[in-house]
Amino acid sequence: MNDFVVVAIFNNQKETMKLRSVLERKKIPYIIQDETVVSVDPLQSIGFGNITLKVEEQNVDKVKKILIDNKKEKLIVQ
Repeated sequence: MNDFVVVAIFNNQKETMKLRSVLERKKIPYIIQDETVVSVDPLQSIGFGNITLKVEEQNVDKVKKILIDNKKEKLIVQ
């Protein structure tokens, strides 16, 4: 299995919904971590570090471009 790296950090589940559908349409494998915990108890995002989006290294640039195109560049991890 390829290594997945963190590309973006989201503050809430709503921000991930549109991106999830775009990634699935483009068949880009991804992992979204801590989404359920944060959606159930938003205050837990402080302890868990919010919601993280991970993709395979080979797709990092594609996903960053998608985020920029959707005006979500502030969420990108440098």
